[in-house]
Amino acid sequence: MGCLSGIVNFILYIVNIVFLIVGILLIVLGSIMLSDLSHFDAAGSGTDTNTIPICVTVLGGLIFVVSFFGCYGIFRQSACMTGAYTSMVFVLFILQLVLTCWVFVNRSAFLGDMTNLVNLLWDSHDYTAMGVLEETFGCCGDTGYTNYNYIGLSVPGTCCGYLDRQATCSTPAVYQSRPGCSAKFEEFWNDNMDIIRWSGLGLCIFDLVVFLIAGALTNCMRKQNAGRQVYA
Repeated sequence: MGCLSGIVNFILYIVNIVFLIVGILLIVLGSIMLSDLSHFDAAGSGTDTNTIPICVTVLGGLIFVVSFFGCYGIFRQSACMTGAYTSMVFVLFILQLVLTCWVFVNRSAFLGDMTNLVNLLWDSHDYTAMGVLEETFGCCGDTGYTNYNYIGLSVPGTCCGYLDRQATCSTPAVYQSRPGCSAKFEEFWNDNMDIIRWSGLGLCIFDLVVFLIAGALTNCMRKQNAGRQVYA
């Protein structure tokens, strides 16, 4: 039993180190996504683009805190703290499962909202925000450079990779080859949601395994403590 307990302790400690790293990475990923989408907070579209980035950031913070708590509990060999850690891992498993299911179920609707957001920016003539999109995603106009021709405007410099929107875009082949920003913005979220949902599913499985291991370790610690009290 002592050998098995030592092996479980070691495995759980390594798992918590991995979780600490994953938590930090999720916090960084969510922060980057929030930073990229901060330009559209005041668009007035009624579409909340920050839902998933905030959830990812909060989830990363929870994973970090729970993992740190687990490492400390294992280091102190406390059955009480390890039991509390087991309960926290189970709660974390439920939260991650709910978030992952939400991403899977609402994927198409969310991607449609992202496309509609760019359409709204164009229809409201918010060319400053459009410039940010064109610069960030390498796109031009709402559905293409011809959108500017239809309303009698020259193609801005951001469609050619210039930071200055007022610059002259002297190379037509550059902006003509660029897709519309609505398609590129949807593609950006499509790629990120694939990463989020599959990594979320992997984390759910990982949490379940950790929950089972932590429960076994807690039970082992309690039996050892009970044995010491009997012999005492």
